[in-house]
Amino acid sequence: MRFVNQIDQIAVSRPASPFLRWNLAAALVLFGLCWPARGQFYAVTDLGTLGGANGMAYGINNHEQIVGAMQTGLGGYHAFMFDGGRMVDLGTMGGSNSWAYGVNDSGWMVGGAQMASTNMRAFLCANALMNPAMMDLGALGGSNSAAWMINMRGDIVGWALTTNGSQHAFFMTNFAAGDMMDLGTSGGTNSAAYCINSNRMVVGGAMMSNGVMEPIMSTNALFGSSSMMAMGMGSMGASGGQSWYVNDMGDTAGQAMMSGGNFHAFVSSGGGMMGQTVVDLGTLGGTNSAAYCLNNAGTAVGMAQLAAGMPHAFMVTNALGGMGGMARMTDLNNLIPTNSGWELMVARGVNAADQIVGWGMRAGHTNAFLLTPVSAPVTMVAGPSPRVVGPGTSVTLGMQMSASEPLTYQWLLNGMPIEGATNATCTLSGMSLANAGQYTVTAKNVVGTVANSSAAVSMFSMQFTGVTLRLTLAAPAGSHFRIDYSDMLGGAVNWLAMTNFTVMGSMTQVSDTPPQGLRARFYRAVMVP
Repeated sequence: MRFVNQIDQIAVSRPASPFLRWNLAAALVLFGLCWPARGQFYAVTDLGTLGGANGMAYGINNHEQIVGAMQTGLGGYHAFMFDGGRMVDLGTMGGSNSWAYGVNDSGWMVGGAQMASTNMRAFLCANALMNPAMMDLGALGGSNSAAWMINMRGDIVGWALTTNGSQHAFFMTNFAAGDMMDLGTSGGTNSAAYCINSNRMVVGGAMMSNGVMEPIMSTNALFGSSSMMAMGMGSMGASGGQSWYVNDMGDTAGQAMMSGGNFHAFVSSGGGMMGQTVVDLGTLGGTNSAAYCLNNAGTAVGMAQLAAGMPHAFMVTNALGGMGGMARMTDLNNLIPTNSGWELMVARGVNAADQIVGWGMRAGHTNAFLLTPVSAPVTMVAGPSPRVVGPGTSVTLGMQMSASEPLTYQWLLNGMPIEGATNATCTLSGMSLANAGQYTVTAKNVVGTVANSSAAVSMFSMQFTGVTLRLTLAAPAGSHFRIDYSDMLGGAVNWLAMTNFTVMGSMTQVSDTPPQGLRARFYRAVMVP
């Protein structure tokens, strides 16, 4: 009697601040892309998920480390860090959800995470790549808080509830319990701090007693609530709004409430105070817009509505130099391949290299994206395909790119770089338990990542113990498989399902005892969605 395992190669192809909620619905293979004639191009990279369908990217540092929130297989959202093709789940603090909003150039991340009690607390994660553990930063006597930004000094800002239940902006420079400093409300009822720069300038928004939200700014958070003041927006005919970002030059970006009640994205020099310049960035033909980030070179990014009301991600270069109507808002969807399958909806962060992160719609889901400037169109024609192979099999994985500029590659196995695997192909000379797992390849130009793709490589083997046959499948944890069997091969083969399972850990074993007298039985492992 003989029993054969057939190896089938299966191709498988946050809460925001209570003040403002934009209601957005929540393997990159591109063929025959058509680019319009223009001076700037962007390669778009899908950051993937943590097993769920949706994801959002909120921030990026100057080392291309990206943070945000990704949906898990259980439906909740977990804070993440994306670094060089590796996706790290930061977990929660005992609850179901968490969100990472800010990251500094040392890779320190902040955000908000639910606890077992369902309260949300501000957190700091200082070493995600080695130990993704969250530090509870506390609150201002109340039950909830969230951290929005951390600068290179390690200073953190966000919002927290006080003992009377009101929401106040906070600042902290040490991480000891009770070190959270109340920045007050600038005379209002509630406030939130969204950004702090390297000079400890803080911006955010405060709900005033008249019910109008006003942008607020502190020129030095060390002075506490006495340093917080409302920003003047009268020069652009606005009566309120909030500021989302302040760069190291002291220039700010945000949204201002216009006379008709709509919001327009703005940038300002010197915080928009004391007669400094405030520039209305307008919209993309619709009624509302918001600027969420402004790098030191003056590139602003955000969200703006089209005439039909749909939000689209935008960028403005030289935003403060474009006074007198010269600042030109560009729809980022016009700077990526026209048939890429993406609709970029919100741009939340931009770094010094003009790499942009945010989220958009792709294949019916809200996906987090990374945009990287390229000198000419760069697209991924094909990425690596999932494989199910037998022991000792030689496997070659490849990424096929269409690019006119030099690209470098790095392959990773289960999130860890493979030494010497820096070509467009990666060859496994002999399949074993040790090299089964999730293979990821990242292609980069001189700026950063232009494409990223992953594929599972699994090993299917068999062994007899007496009359019992044990089938072993080594595959990435969380992968879904079906084991089929047939008592014959050929054109009339009739595969019958034996079992379905999800790989727990890195390996699963399935047993079968074929009927006595059977001459042969064949098995195959099929990866299923």
